[in-house]
Amino acid sequence: MRVTENLINNRALSDIQNVMRRYADLNSQLTSGKTVRYPSDNASVASRISNLDSRIREIDRYKSNIDLAETYTNMYDTTTKEVNSVFLRIKELAVQGANGTLSDEDRNSIVQELGKLNEHLISVANTKIGNRYIFGGAQSDKQPISSDGSVQTLPSANIKQKISVGGYNIEYGLTAYDTFVTKSGTTAFQIVDRLKQALADGKNDEIQNELGAIEEIQSKTLSATAQIGGTEKMLELSKTRMEDFNQFTTAYLSKESDADITKVLTDLKMQNMVLQSALKTTAQIVPPTLVDFMR
Repeated sequence: MRVTENLINNRALSDIQNVMRRYADLNSQLTSGKTVRYPSDNASVASRISNLDSRIREIDRYKSNIDLAETYTNMYDTTTKEVNSVFLRIKELAVQGANGTLSDEDRNSIVQELGKLNEHLISVANTKIGNRYIFGGAQSDKQPISSDGSVQTLPSANIKQKISVGGYNIEYGLTAYDTFVTKSGTTAFQIVDRLKQALADGKNDEIQNELGAIEEIQSKTLSATAQIGGTEKMLELSKTRMEDFNQFTTAYLSKESDADITKVLTDLKMQNMVLQSALKTTAQIVPPTLVDFMR
């Protein structure tokens, strides 16, 4: 093969261009702090970085889901404990009311207190987070309990809320049916209303009957509180797991995408030396005007 002057010149210029491209790449890493800015820089690394970014966003969504569920479970825990506390008082009043020695004034006082407690229970049952009723099930945009104590949530909407975390679902919701409705379909509010009427009428047998219904509601609220406690533990464990995944994935992403600035500076210095050497060598081959232009 005949080595011409043009061939030598082209080869020299090509070498300089390669050095300058590497120099520009290092400068880009220095200013951006990233090893890869465009897929064309390194397709395989860019693909891994993209996958890691997607994974981190997915983990963030899971963590957001958990935070939302924790907000609800904290409120469920508070409300179910409050309902149980109210029914402890209602039971005390029922036992007092069953005492045949009570005066009409005392009996009326108990009836009045029961009315206030029932109003409070309805208010608790209609607790909202934002614009959502926490006991509304699949109808969380609709008030579950009316002012007269009847359940407005349809039986078909008696569905617990749940979130997706890492490929599996966690149920965290309670509905009005879980907390305020007995197996026979009687609501907690109807029980209190019947108790009020029995006290007003002085019917001790009916008061005794309502004590059983009160105990059933208490059992439901205690069960709901225990269920929420278990859910809170599950959410806590899931949150810890997601935080661990996030920490690992973020560290891996940093390893893949973050430039080693110390190494970049060293490589820049080396490339500058190589460039200057290449220009100096080429100056002896390429016409001076072209070398000057390259400088």
